[in-house]
Amino acid sequence: MKKNIPFFSLQRQYENMKEKLNLVIKDVLESQKFIGGNFVESFEKKFSCYTKTTHAISCNSGTNALWLALKALDIKQNDIVLTTPFSFISSSSEIVSLGAHPVFVDIDTKTFNIDIAKIETWIEKNTLYKENRLIEKRTGHPISGIIPVDIFGQCADYKKIKLIAEKYNLWIIQDSCQSIGAVDSQGKKAGTQANISCFSFYPTKNLGAFGDGGCCTTNNQFLAEKIIQLRNHGRKTHYNYTMYGINSRLDGIQAAVLNEKLNFIDDWNDKRRSIAKIYNEKLSNIDFIQIPESNNGKHVFHQYCINIKSNCLQRDEFIYQLNKMGIGTNIYYPKALTQIEFLNKDKRLKNNCPIAQNLTQTILALPIWPELKNEEVEYVCSCIKKVAKKFKIKQTGIKKETIIRL
Repeated sequence: MKKNIPFFSLQRQYENMKEKLNLVIKDVLESQKFIGGNFVESFEKKFSCYTKTTHAISCNSGTNALWLALKALDIKQNDIVLTTPFSFISSSSEIVSLGAHPVFVDIDTKTFNIDIAKIETWIEKNTLYKENRLIEKRTGHPISGIIPVDIFGQCADYKKIKLIAEKYNLWIIQDSCQSIGAVDSQGKKAGTQANISCFSFYPTKNLGAFGDGGCCTTNNQFLAEKIIQLRNHGRKTHYNYTMYGINSRLDGIQAAVLNEKLNFIDDWNDKRRSIAKIYNEKLSNIDFIQIPESNNGKHVFHQYCINIKSNCLQRDEFIYQLNKMGIGTNIYYPKALTQIEFLNKDKRLKNNCPIAQNLTQTILALPIWPELKNEEVEYVCSCIKKVAKKFKIKQTGIKKETIIRL
């Protein structure tokens, strides 16, 4: 029997939590503490404990968290930041917004995180170390830091990244917007591996608000105080403005919702892992699919993305077949960041990233929200197997240009 399985849905989660969430929202409304106050303070304290960091500074989005982190680390005009080309745009757009340059380093073929060996290769080929600073040869611009992204919920290899950062006096900003609750191979939680780590609480994230929300975590007191000042118009004390800042504050309703949802995040992440396990077991023997690998600690599967390896089955056709059977899918990401012009203004810094660019043409995300039932996950797998069966007919008996409708 045909089922309807959306790519993502919050309906079941809301139904499960409706009574509790309605109560905490009512508390905020009755208190009139809509900006700042005890609801925000309570969430920040709880999130700091959860991530095992000294400071958690909330803000109004993951994008703002990245901007605040860059600004707190005193990024300058024409500085260079090494980062991944395979991510949501904010991991690099906020570099550009501050007058600096992202330089994209290609990704690992298995984890889709930034390739550490390629970072070292780029540095050796393109830089010189002068007066305690790493300088790009052609432009003379200094390299100031690295922004890895814990893509799809798996931590990047920070043990190796830190060795590079320490060797060349670079800071690290950890983009953990997709990886709350993830743990790396050293047993460290996402949010603890860098000078500053950034989180997003966009509704579709593993920990999602009822609107926008974000957070920076750090163990550095000076950086924490600077972020607090930057998120509130650069204000040190009441009407004492000492630097440029922005208005980036988490509101009381979002803080109360997040504070309640944080009680369940480990259970939800465990369910995501159990869904991923079913997918792995059922799809691992299908020739044209590369399943995701979890080889750096504890993955939280914000997304479960397969890679379609065959040229004979086009992704659009595969999506069509699954949609026809009631299964929603999505593409993360349809473009590599190397293909977005305003992120690559200085052509001297253009770096080829063929793995990321090719992946954008073959990757596909399957449903993995934690309220999915096992039988629904099994249905997704059975439908993929039906497409695979038809694909084998196409491979042997029909030209690949022919579109087959099941």
